[in-house]
Amino acid sequence: MMKLQIIAVSLLALTLSACSEQEIPTQDKAQQTKEALPLGDTSRTSLDWNGTYSGVTPCASCSGIDTTLTLKLDNTYVLETRYLGDENEAKKVFTEAGSFEWNSEGNKISLMGDASRKDDPKQYRVGENQLFMLDMQGNRITGSLAELYRLAKQGSHSEQQQD
Repeated sequence: MMKLQIIAVSLLALTLSACSEQEIPTQDKAQQTKEALPLGDTSRTSLDWNGTYSGVTPCASCSGIDTTLTLKLDNTYVLETRYLGDENEAKKVFTEAGSFEWNSEGNKISLMGDASRKDDPKQYRVGENQLFMLDMQGNRITGSLAELYRLAKQGSHSEQQQD
């Protein structure tokens, strides 16, 4: 009888260990995801940020800079600027293309296109259907002209309501 109990307990232990889930090591997916995306809701993860944004930003030596920035899902961009005021200059469109990087909080981007600008990239805070140009320290521009440092997303619902 004792042998039967030992066999039964052994079979029960074997059955339980065979049925339990065993963790199969993978390439630390949690760490890969953690590095790829910030935690929680951010502009990067929650907003439909890709698309074309435009506006006329202030200019010290002209009547404004017509700016169009297209952000693509592969983290590349095309920036087109045209200086307004002088009829000859207004016909010239300056085009820059490259990649952009998100900050660790997932709410700001830095345009990394021009090699001469690596230490001072153009930065934008990403909002819903709009981009806010940032100063050299990465802060929102304040003051009476602050609203002019905003690019509105083209084709967005809020833009259609304003027309």
